[in-house]
Amino acid sequence: MNLRISSIALATMIASGAVYAQSAPVGASDAVANSAKKADKTVEKRAATLTLAANDGTIKQASTDRPAVQQGIPSTDQLGVSHIGNATPEPPESPRQGPLSGIGEKLNNWGFTPTFNLVQMYLANPSVGQQTGNHEALTFIAVGGDFDLQKIAGFPGATIHFQQLFVPFTHNLGWGTQVGDVLGGQPGPYVPKVSHLAMFTWEQKAFHDKLDVEVGKSNPGLYFGAPVCNQGFGCQSAILQDNAGMNPPIYVNWGGRVRYNFTPEWSVQGGMWRSNPAFPFTNGWEWTDSVPDSNVYLANVTYRTTYQTDPFPKSYELMLYYNTRTQTDPFTLGTHKGTSGMYFGGRQVIYRPDGGNSSAPDPTAVSLFATATASFDSHATTGLAMTGSTGVILEAPLRSRPHDSISLSFNWATLTPHEQEYLKQENLAAGGTGYTVGRTQYGLKLDANIALTRSIILSPYVMRTWNTNTWGNAAYAGTPRNGFVAGILASVFFDKMLGLTDH
Repeated sequence: MNLRISSIALATMIASGAVYAQSAPVGASDAVANSAKKADKTVEKRAATLTLAANDGTIKQASTDRPAVQQGIPSTDQLGVSHIGNATPEPPESPRQGPLSGIGEKLNNWGFTPTFNLVQMYLANPSVGQQTGNHEALTFIAVGGDFDLQKIAGFPGATIHFQQLFVPFTHNLGWGTQVGDVLGGQPGPYVPKVSHLAMFTWEQKAFHDKLDVEVGKSNPGLYFGAPVCNQGFGCQSAILQDNAGMNPPIYVNWGGRVRYNFTPEWSVQGGMWRSNPAFPFTNGWEWTDSVPDSNVYLANVTYRTTYQTDPFPKSYELMLYYNTRTQTDPFTLGTHKGTSGMYFGGRQVIYRPDGGNSSAPDPTAVSLFATATASFDSHATTGLAMTGSTGVILEAPLRSRPHDSISLSFNWATLTPHEQEYLKQENLAAGGTGYTVGRTQYGLKLDANIALTRSIILSPYVMRTWNTNTWGNAAYAGTPRNGFVAGILASVFFDKMLGLTDH
């Protein structure tokens, strides 16, 4: 498993709230509560208010027909999701170690590859947004595995993927709303339920693995819009999660995908999933949806290489999306059917001190990356027009630590003109004197991945924001602060540590 590229990548998902009241601790100040109550009286025509439970009471946020912004967390290989059908060769297996190595080898030979991982998150907001000085903490435990049905039952090319996710500890789920912007608070997960089906699919390969089909309960974020930055957490576009309706991967829906690999590098893929607006209060085991939902259609073309086949690996993806959900203009309240847009992400190694030595599996290298996501719908419910990021990554800065990496990136998010007018309106309704923040927010981010052991990875980050907006909590009377947000993720691969897997 390539720890620098895949295992560390956590993709941030913004979760659209349900159409009814949701509860999440926020710990707001009395001033914010009073401002929100004033705004609620002014905009009764828009929708029922969203009530957020606080430790010492509640605050009311004036909401519109636009889904209330809550936060979710993704899942990639970091949380144990494995996909055997990838056309690009996997990194070589490392020597199996751990007290259960013998059991792990027998299970693998039989056809079962276990998953047992933990991710601990800590997010802090010392100086950005609406309510500063708060933090959020969550614990995620993934249990499951892959069943190779060719080994188990003689079905060539067939694999069952299963994963159950547990969230035994959370603190301050309203942290993202307290920050209240696109870039700083957007990664804050909102996970009110403690247990979730995270994947249950049948994957079938054919024609020498060129054709790859998968159906069942899953999330499109595991297959489309792959993050190319150093830390997937916090760098995936909010447009994909809100406009496209790609619910956070701990919230799975019925769906499927088909991929065809023309070569080990080139592939095309299409997929369709249901998108459930009530997902914060689902556990993934539901047979049908409790509220009306929509379909999300995705198609992409990708070109990817690894150090096994290319001394200067690269990854490029172009993706189009369409969601059938009815959209409500945040300012005029006009409605229309469906919304669409596109995503592009690219990353490429541009420099290696060794000149491209093919015998070095984890060389010191410099990579450049860039992403851009654009909505084709200027009147989309979520009011996001474009997001993007660009930066540089230094891989293996010390030869004695081949799995470490460090990155510096520049990020931005632009709101639609009507979303901007909506935020101005809500500022006045909440008792403010006028909203003066521009449409585009900027952020400069420094992050790293640090391999403490072969099974424990730390991923810290810090970001400075400018032109911080109120997109995540429009019922705010003041001007949000520019400043710093920070966080750290600790990833513990117990399956590798115990010897249950050699990846």
